[in-house]
Order: sequence, then C-alpha cells, then structure tokens
Amino acid sequence: MIQNEKEWIDSLREISLLSGSPVKQKNGLWEIESRKETWEAIGPRLFDEHLDRIKAIAIEILRERDPKFELEKDQRFAASMHGKILSHSHSLRKGLSETLALLGCFPEALTSCTEGKAVYVADMAVHEILKDADWVLWASLNDLLPTLAEAAPVPFLDSVTKALSQTPCPFVSVYSQEGPSVMGQNYLTGLLWALETLAWNSDHLQRVTVLLGELAAIDPGGNWANRPSNSLTDIFLPWFPQTCAPIPKRKAAITALIKEQPAVAWKLIVSLLPNAHSS
Repeated sequence: MIQNEKEWIDSLREISLLSGSPVKQKNGLWEIESRKETWEAIGPRLFDEHLDRIKAIAIEILRERDPKFELEKDQRFAASMHGKILSHSHSLRKGLSETLALLGCFPEALTSCTEGKAVYVADMAVHEILKDADWVLWASLNDLLPTLAEAAPVPFLDSVTKALSQTPCPFVSVYSQEGPSVMGQNYLTGLLWALETLAWNSDHLQRVTVLLGELAAIDPGGNWANRPSNSLTDIFLPWFPQTCAPIPKRKAAITALIKEQPAVAWKLIVSLLPNAHSS
C-alpha cells in the first residue's frame, strides 16, 4: 500500500517506464495518455466503497467557496497576493469533476460495482454540490459547471431550476460581478456553456431553452458576448443548429419559450432571421 506522496510518485515513475504505459510525465506534470482506455482498464478494480469515497471527497472539495469573492471586483485579479485562494488546486478540482463525468457517462466500465451505483454516485454528488448554492458557490464553480452538467444532467438542471425560483435569485448577484475593465470577469459563462452542452441532447432541449430564457429575462446586459440570448440563437440557428434534436422538438422548445418568456422568445425568433452580417 502506498503510504505517502514519495511512494506514490516512485510508483508512477515505474509505471511510466513500462511499454504502453497509460501515464506520461513531462516538465514535472503527469498526464493520462488515453483517459477512456485507462478508465476501461482500471474500471474492474473499483468497488462500491471507492465510489462512496469519491463522492464524499468531491462534495467536500467542490462545495468550497472561493475566498477571492471576499475582495472587491477590481481586486480579485490579485487574489493570490492577498492570500485569498482555494484550499485545493484547480487541477484537483477539475480532476474530481471529470471523474464524476466518467462515472455518469461510462458506468459500464465499473464491472465490479453494483449495477447503477456509478450513475447514482454521480447524480448524488452533483445534487449535493449544488444543493442550496448561493451566488458565491455558483461563481466559484464557474469553470467546472459544464463537466458537472455532463456528469449528471437531470440533477444539474434541477439545481438551476431551483436557483432561478429563489428570491433573491443567486444568478442576479452573479451577473453583478461582471467587471467592465480589462481585468473584469464574467462568472456566468460556465453555466451557459453547460446548458449549451446539454442542449445537444434532444431530451433536454426544451428544459434548457426555458432555463436560458429565464436567465435572459434577468440579464442586465454587459460587455461580454456570452449572454443567454446569444446561447439561444446559437442553439437554434437554422443553417447551423447546435443541437441534435429534430425540427419538431426544436419547434416544441421554442413554443414552450413563447409561453414562459414571450419577450425573450420574440427576440430569439428575430435573431434567427438572415441579415446582412450573417454567414
């Protein structure tokens, strides 16, 4: 059993020297050569207790609120200088979210686990990570939200729906964090990318459309091009749609948007018409 970091690194170095090794090291950084093939190879070695540990660790680490949001907007670029940094590295947080995505998307590789366990763990982890999330947590998870959505689409959409129904809505505060300067940031891009990703699945299209419509309705506008209204246009653009849904399902999604957010739906329909700057 590996007891410490040195033994872990020594073991990895031995593995990296083997023919066809799944890991490589360059400039002090370790990488997996083929993630899916490696996942399929180690899958049978994972058991239910390992998945329970992954879930607990992912929830603990990914629910941490980024201390940089304790600073003013124009000071956050220097968060590390102020000691306002997350307890765990971006690489670890990213790796945990990607592991949840593997559990949710490729559970068949885990042949030693109880059937349905992997998907259940991914769903429960995402549910617990986003449970009662305030604007700080949503903003802290910004870059990880597309992966979490991939890991557990339904719990993710449930969390967004619940957040939009809250008073005050946490996304209103997330919008207000957008800075106008060169150093400014937009902390809603991850949510938009997550919803755009889920829109490729025809089963989620209608729900994603309505959620983007609700986000567009409360959008105060800003300097960034990443806006919910633009996401809707990209998804439904007739000559280059960003969804696999057939036309009847696309029409049904827009019809649902007309009922829920008529003003947003009208702007969407107008934006889909060809114009002088379309290509």
